[in-house]
Amino acid sequence: MGYNKLLERQIKKHLTTSGVLDENLMSFIQSIDDSYNAFERDKRLSEHAFQVSEKDYLDIYDRLKSEINIRNQSILKLMEAIRNMEPDSDMSILPGVDNLLDVVNYLDAQIKKRKAAEASLKIAKEEAEKATQAKSEFLSIMSHEIRTPLSVVIGLGNILFRQNPRPDQVNNLQVLRTSADNLLALINDILDFSKIDASKLELEHAVFDIHKTVDEIYQAISIKAQEKDNLMSIYIDTKIPTWVYGDSHRITQVLNNLLSNAVKFTQKGKVRLSLQLENISDSRCTILFSVSDTGIGIEKDKIQYIFTPFSQSSSSITREFGGTGLGLAITSELLQLMDSQIKLETEIGRGSIFYFSLDLVYISAIEKIPINTAPQEQDLNKAKILLVEDTPFNILFTTQLLEGWNTVVDVAENGAIAVDKMKKSRYDIVIMDLHMPVMDGYTSTKKIREFNQETPIMALTASATSDIREKIFAAGMQDYVTKPFDSDQLFSQMKRAMKK
Repeated sequence: MGYNKLLERQIKKHLTTSGVLDENLMSFIQSIDDSYNAFERDKRLSEHAFQVSEKDYLDIYDRLKSEINIRNQSILKLMEAIRNMEPDSDMSILPGVDNLLDVVNYLDAQIKKRKAAEASLKIAKEEAEKATQAKSEFLSIMSHEIRTPLSVVIGLGNILFRQNPRPDQVNNLQVLRTSADNLLALINDILDFSKIDASKLELEHAVFDIHKTVDEIYQAISIKAQEKDNLMSIYIDTKIPTWVYGDSHRITQVLNNLLSNAVKFTQKGKVRLSLQLENISDSRCTILFSVSDTGIGIEKDKIQYIFTPFSQSSSSITREFGGTGLGLAITSELLQLMDSQIKLETEIGRGSIFYFSLDLVYISAIEKIPINTAPQEQDLNKAKILLVEDTPFNILFTTQLLEGWNTVVDVAENGAIAVDKMKKSRYDIVIMDLHMPVMDGYTSTKKIREFNQETPIMALTASATSDIREKIFAAGMQDYVTKPFDSDQLFSQMKRAMKK
């Protein structure tokens, strides 16, 4: 019959043959069979769904349990890290307690503290920048005030030397020159250190004759060496190229510092400057510079101090030999700017060797260097010069110097007078002081440039701050010389400016 098995058993047991022939009864039985089949199908689906749901529930439960465990472990680790970083914090780790809210609150408080600290640091940074600016302005003023009279002392001393002094005056003039040079070196050291400290010292690169530069250094230091009965020698590897590209001024400063120290700490001994070629390629060469002496030497445990600003190996050194303790600190910083490093070998009572290597670009063809090595005749052919200067001693000295070069000098005591004179007369060059009453040199130059773009203006300044170059050029000047100046340098720069 094809009915449900349970229904078939009931039909066989209770239904007669006549009942089987009754169509209405059989239709009813068919409906019951359909109900049985639907019930069993729904039951199977329900059981399957339950089995599936139970498995998913167990999987979800296991995952949730694992995630809760990881979360709790993370909170504990986070709190332990906070306690390790800040042992004094009031964070407490309680087993079985959900501490996430405490952690969140704590971190929120720390973020607020950090933001407050950052705000304070920003204010402190702004104050420090103001203090640095004030220090820079102070150094500029002090540099000007010290260098101005020093320029006169050195300049007039040089003029007196050229005026055939009596033999008994030569020694006094030599002492005057040496003392002024020492004072100038001291001022330069302090200013250079302040520039390095403010990260404002920049190297200037140009082509120069390294053989000639080193020989001039040797000649200058030899005089000091003779005063202490020292035998001074020099060795320059002949394979070292003549023309190199670099900052000759700073290289000279480094070698001067090292040689001056060698001479100062050596008495009746030997001082040697040596240049050895280490490597050379098509365009670059590496030169090993060394300065050795047979002086007092340095104790091993004191070496670290000699490169520290304002420090020497002992207080007795300062008392006996003098000095600020800035020379080697500046030397070390300058060499770092040139991608090098100062090294030292020393022994008490036997002397010291300071050495370093420089990698420099060199020029192989001398004809590529536009340098006139012939001696210059210091004659400016009756050039008319406007000297803008307010200090009487500087006017006296500079006027004497300029007139000695066959010039006609007109003086303006401040920038305002200079502007008026430039409107009325023609000059071949203007020598402009920067710091003056009524109107300074910057303002005066800007006003002159409003109606005169041709006449060269050269700054003659006692300032030595790092931004002086930019300020001078921005005002409309072509060049500058820093007081105290070398007269030969001033002559060369004036002649070059007037030719342009």
